[in-house]
Amino acid sequence: MNAISFADDQQEPLPLAALCQNVRSQDPALTPAERAILAHISDFAHISVQFANRDALSRLIDPIEHVVTAAWAPAKTTAARNILLGEMHRRGSAYWSWDEDAWIALADGDRATTRRSRFQLVALGYLFGGHHRLHHHAGIVQVRKLADMVFRPTAVDPALEEIRSTLTAWQSSESLMSWQVTNATIDLLLSCGSPRLEHIGEEQLHALVEDYRADHPSRRQGLFKVSRVLADKGIITAPLTSNGHHRGPKPETLASVSPEWLEWAQRWRKLATCEPGTLRTMFSVILIAGRWAAEKHPESIAPDTWTRDMAAEYVADTLQATVGQWAGHNRNQVRLGEPISAGGMANRIDSLRSFFCDLIEWEWIKPKFDPRRVLSLPLSRRAQLGPNPRIIDDVVWAKLMAAGLTLNTEDITPYGTPAAKAAGWQANYYPIEMLRALVGVWLFGGCRIDEIRRLELDCIISDEGQDQQTGETYPICLLRVPQNKTSGPFNKPVDPVVGQLIEAWKLVRPPQPDIEDRKTRRRRQHLFTYRGQLIGPSYLNEKIIPALCRKAGIPEQDSRGALTSHRARTTIATQLLNAREPLSLADLQQWLGHKHPASTRHYAAILQRTLAAAYKKADYFARNVRTIEVLIDRESILSGAAPTDSPGSTTTWATATAPTTSSPNARTAWPAPVVPSTCPGNPTPGSCWRSRKASSRCWNSSTSPTTNAKPLRATATPSPRWPHAWPIPRRRVDPPPRNSAPGWLSSR
Repeated sequence: MNAISFADDQQEPLPLAALCQNVRSQDPALTPAERAILAHISDFAHISVQFANRDALSRLIDPIEHVVTAAWAPAKTTAARNILLGEMHRRGSAYWSWDEDAWIALADGDRATTRRSRFQLVALGYLFGGHHRLHHHAGIVQVRKLADMVFRPTAVDPALEEIRSTLTAWQSSESLMSWQVTNATIDLLLSCGSPRLEHIGEEQLHALVEDYRADHPSRRQGLFKVSRVLADKGIITAPLTSNGHHRGPKPETLASVSPEWLEWAQRWRKLATCEPGTLRTMFSVILIAGRWAAEKHPESIAPDTWTRDMAAEYVADTLQATVGQWAGHNRNQVRLGEPISAGGMANRIDSLRSFFCDLIEWEWIKPKFDPRRVLSLPLSRRAQLGPNPRIIDDVVWAKLMAAGLTLNTEDITPYGTPAAKAAGWQANYYPIEMLRALVGVWLFGGCRIDEIRRLELDCIISDEGQDQQTGETYPICLLRVPQNKTSGPFNKPVDPVVGQLIEAWKLVRPPQPDIEDRKTRRRRQHLFTYRGQLIGPSYLNEKIIPALCRKAGIPEQDSRGALTSHRARTTIATQLLNAREPLSLADLQQWLGHKHPASTRHYAAILQRTLAAAYKKADYFARNVRTIEVLIDRESILSGAAPTDSPGSTTTWATATAPTTSSPNARTAWPAPVVPSTCPGNPTPGSCWRSRKASSRCWNSSTSPTTNAKPLRATATPSPRWPHAWPIPRRRVDPPPRNSAPGWLSSR
């Protein structure tokens, strides 16, 4: 009776929950008979159970024999059972009442028998103690062997096959499947206490990922892949991300806020409907306001105690604040102590305004002031806000476009470990067809990087158009842009090459799971998805653009800074506005997907050469010369007919107010001779400039040597026709030389 016999492998074991419940429901205290027998067998150097003692210890031995199968190795299992009997004698209680520390101390024993029976001891602690993470502390790395002992042999095979087949269809790496994904899946099943995938819980998954943060990085990566499969099958709500632990405030950040303010802020955060990224930013800024209130007004920290004067004081202090002030636990020490930018001021004030508006709208507090009026950034500071579009030079952009349209596999840096690359590993993480489609959308789409990543699988609409003059047909390619930060989804025309590149990628694209759109919160197919996940947000800036720069032979930076994905949007918008047949601002606004025209005007930068050409085409100087030709007899000036009384004499000139030919209501100052009183009618300032003929007559009469009349002097009385005419100042100037034209006219 010393050896343990195992049950038939084909026998279905009791469910784990039922087995644990049956065992744990028993009294852990030892009976007097059990104590006596345990004391008797413990006196021997090697503990063994004889047939005569079997019935008295059946309550302690039967559960162990019930779970034993061929995977347990009967000899090692018997040794583990005897170790448990000796430990029960020492502790005076049954093994199912021991805590995790007791099982860890037992499994980490230095005795040779304990080391040989470690798997069996851990399995027994898992089953009867309910310690599902015991194998981590005991140093068990062969999780498949432990799973066969705990569940039964081949019990985890269906779950493993489902995970493997799904990841293989998504083109996940086969080399990592056997050890990275398999071990992560088995470890997750052991942590959840079931060999079935549908019994996996998100809490156990997150806890396991946290346990593997310091060690087992490969198994942690396997858990990320498994989570994508679980999310695709609806077992968990969303897949895990490698940077998920960075999201949300740190405990030390929350500890620096007054509990009274923190309670209101956390309550608001649970019900706010902002985008997660926006919500995280606003929450941290709201905590800044709480720290400010605790420092400045410790008697009025809660939002329902804020007054108008207190809110105005917060705005004034924000305008004078520095980076890191009232920020609590600030990990960014780059600009610590420097004045905050206008954007930082707007962020602090606007977030607090939204916070108070929500509290008032939800009727959580009674309004004591209007947040929309009090918590507002001054216009002088708000005028400093706005984007600073940085276009790419035409020559550089043309080289980038040429490199992008001829992109090949060898142009992309292969991924892999240094050892793999040294061994000749040449493979890209993404297929070249996908990268060509990505580059095509970037070069011709004018989209934000977030819009590119979130493009739908069927984002191309093909059509045909007809030229109204020639009647020829031409292809039309419309790109379906997803919902962005200011507008809903819309279609924009792009070059047909974009549609061709996307269709080429769709022909070889493997099946991919539905992924939740972070804007709409709906699960759908995305165009740039591979291996069960979206393309990285920094892949275009960190991998593709440097590769295109190397291929084109251009630096990755210019005088305006680094070449980034968003600078392409600025460049395309500028080129469309400065083309030979440019887009109007309204068309460009619709093409870019802007909600307000002011946003489009930031991108509508006019190139200097285009501005110079437009100025030359406007012909400003020649237009004014033509106006002068209408008002003054140009021939008399060119022929030298200017009046002179005698050598060295001067002619009286004045400034008159005269209308131009383009606007009869405009006042323009013209050089005018002072006319004699013999001028027909009763002249007023500007009345002698009504026609070319009248101008010549006045000119001739003013230069006649026989005229002895006094020159007409301007009075302060304004003309009835020109009520805003001012007195004409008089000055003496030398007349132009005879038989010569002024230089500014002769040069024409």
